[in-house]
Amino acid sequence: MSVVGFDVGNDTFTVAVARQRGIDVILNDESKRETPSVISFAEKQRSVGAASLTNPKNSVSQIKRLLGRKFSDPQLQTDLQTLPFKVTEGPDGLPLVHVSYLGEERRFTPTQLFAMVLSNMKGLAEKNFKGAVVDCCIGIPVYFTDLQRRAVLDAATIAGLRPLRLFHETTATALAYGIYKTDLSETDPTNVAFVDIGHASMQVCIVAFKKGQLKILSHSYDTSLGGRDFDEVLFRHFASKFKSEYKIDVLQNARASTRLRTACEKLKKMLSANSEAPMGIECLMDDKDVKGFMKRDEFEKLSAPILDRILDPLKNAVAEAGLTQERIHSVEVVGSGSRIPAIIKILTTFFGREPRRTMNASECVARGCALQCAILSPTFRVRDFQIQESFPFSINLTCKEIVPDAENSGTESEQCLILFPKGNVIPSTKVVTLSKSGTFTLDAVYAEGSTKLCTYTIGPFQTSNGERAKVHVSVCLNLHGVVSIDSAILLEEVAEVPVSAEQDTTADMDTDEVPNKSNELDCDTSMPESSDDHSSSSSPCSENGAPISEKKLTETDKVTEVNKTTIPVSELVHGGMTSENLQKAMEQELEMALQDRIVEETKEKKNAVEAYIYDMRNKLSDKYLEFVVDKEREDIVAKLQETEDWLYEEGEDETKGVYISKLDELKKGGDPIEERHREWSERGTTIQLLYHCIHSFRNAAMSTDSRFDHIDQAEKQKVIKECIEADRWIREMRQHQDALPKHATPILFSADIRKKAEILDRFCKPIMTRPKPPPPKQQTPPPTEELPQQAEHPPVQEPVATDKPEGPANTAS
Repeated sequence: MSVVGFDVGNDTFTVAVARQRGIDVILNDESKRETPSVISFAEKQRSVGAASLTNPKNSVSQIKRLLGRKFSDPQLQTDLQTLPFKVTEGPDGLPLVHVSYLGEERRFTPTQLFAMVLSNMKGLAEKNFKGAVVDCCIGIPVYFTDLQRRAVLDAATIAGLRPLRLFHETTATALAYGIYKTDLSETDPTNVAFVDIGHASMQVCIVAFKKGQLKILSHSYDTSLGGRDFDEVLFRHFASKFKSEYKIDVLQNARASTRLRTACEKLKKMLSANSEAPMGIECLMDDKDVKGFMKRDEFEKLSAPILDRILDPLKNAVAEAGLTQERIHSVEVVGSGSRIPAIIKILTTFFGREPRRTMNASECVARGCALQCAILSPTFRVRDFQIQESFPFSINLTCKEIVPDAENSGTESEQCLILFPKGNVIPSTKVVTLSKSGTFTLDAVYAEGSTKLCTYTIGPFQTSNGERAKVHVSVCLNLHGVVSIDSAILLEEVAEVPVSAEQDTTADMDTDEVPNKSNELDCDTSMPESSDDHSSSSSPCSENGAPISEKKLTETDKVTEVNKTTIPVSELVHGGMTSENLQKAMEQELEMALQDRIVEETKEKKNAVEAYIYDMRNKLSDKYLEFVVDKEREDIVAKLQETEDWLYEEGEDETKGVYISKLDELKKGGDPIEERHREWSERGTTIQLLYHCIHSFRNAAMSTDSRFDHIDQAEKQKVIKECIEADRWIREMRQHQDALPKHATPILFSADIRKKAEILDRFCKPIMTRPKPPPPKQQTPPPTEELPQQAEHPPVQEPVATDKPEGPANTAS
């Protein structure tokens, strides 16, 4: 079973696997630990991981910023201004990415594009495991909404993966940090601040560690503050500079913009280690070479508006955790954007201590996800470590209902309940009790912004008497941070049954089907329509406050029977993929994967033809020189040259079958030569093996060694005869073969020699290895009985030996 952790970053992705000896990061096809999160669409296939500078309009990057967001989102519109590819609004309000694929324009949703990246990551893991990979753990930013989380799950389904958990990236980092700590206290928590400044966002997390556990105290983030924002500052600066100095406007050229952004990112990294750095790009635009120069101080002045935003997430995280900077024991900084010296200065000033870099800034999330997957997997045994995760949003549950008024016209009323407050532990399940008489709907919304997540239709159902009855609704916030309704139960009182005076009715009074838990919710006081009494405590009380379990009933007491009925629940995810669209996306991914595989196999066959041409041409003038006549060599060389010319002209873009037929055609002339050389190389070794077999069995049969005395002489003569026959055959065949030139077709093949040795071995071995018969057992004659002499007194009987060890002797007098 696979145990894999995926960290899909906005710029690069990393795959980690859990093994018995620890966590390993998988290398990609280029032997690198990080792979660009870029999908390039060529004319016939896709390629993931290779950023395309030659065709940026047909390469999709920063997919994570598009995932699960409306096209009208202001933040998305800001991001689209820096993206070179075309993005439009789809019929459902979500973005659609336009690319050229298989000679036509295709439109893909961000979920499909994210699935392509996951498919590539899955392929890397399967190459490493040499088997199928299904179960995994995927890292996501803590600020991902319900729609974004569902989009990741849909993408995983399209890619053929089954996520055991969507794991917050900061929590994954904390797990990778804390599970190896051996100096944690069992009572006093160790508070650690994790600051993750990635390519496109900043996340802060305060974690309290104890021995064998971690607890998330607070989350804070800025969704648009990352390393790319510093790249954009440099890009705007040099774009303006080059426009004035070189009279070129890179903003009007997608390829030039992509090259300049790449150079600015490289310059930013150089300024992290140097106080100043140059930049030069050849033929950036209009065949003009450009040069630039930047000092670190100047770069920090240009980036001042971005640097000023770093303090807000830090302050919010510390405040929500209920701590002060002095109570935070250490600060860990990770993420690709955290290497900027100005950021480290801000963190040092705020926390009063210098941040530490004890973790790999680019691999810690993937390692933490792999650890979490190993914890959830039944095939791995991991050190006991508890994770108390918290949810960063507040989720409300609203219910709409038409309430009749005095004029019987009816007015719509809405009740709202804070179901999962901010910081709620996940996973979590809460039970809501409502008073309803028919089908009704519930909406799950975010408290901030009132963004509607899902609408649940509960019903149809009908009460027996047409009046209101209690409905228990079990709402779950699962491991992925996704809201769902597990079940809805209708509770109806059907009859009152008398009971005996001594009967205890504690169990009969508990009408709540869901076991009572510490996080179970009673919503009667929050929603007016559910004001009926119901049980929400593990020890319900009577009217005078005494526990029912201690009250003895009289003969007139009665217990109300409750009929429980399961109500169907239907879910509508606002903005999510329907099951039909999900199935179509899975079919499209399979088709594209098949197309990619066909193209790769076609390339392999084409390369095989090219490699055969060069290899055979070289061997004909060197290795195979003595095994081919001049006329045959000239014909083969001419055929090779003809195929090479075809390969680089009309055969440049052919099908897999054409390349296979071309290779077979070439091998018709080359295989006999290769066979002659191979037989000449192997023949001497196989002949020596046969001679060794002949001499071994013949010498054993003619030997006077006592080990073979038990073998019948006639059998030995059969062995000698077979050996003489094999020796005669190999000598004759060898004599005929030596008379032939090397370029002639051989008559003595290595396969025939090996077969002759096997026949000889099967005949002679059973005879010469026959075991000696066991020696015959010697029979001892029975003892003779002597008649006793007559005496006056009876003789004393001597002790008789028995099989019993050291038994006492019997005497008779």
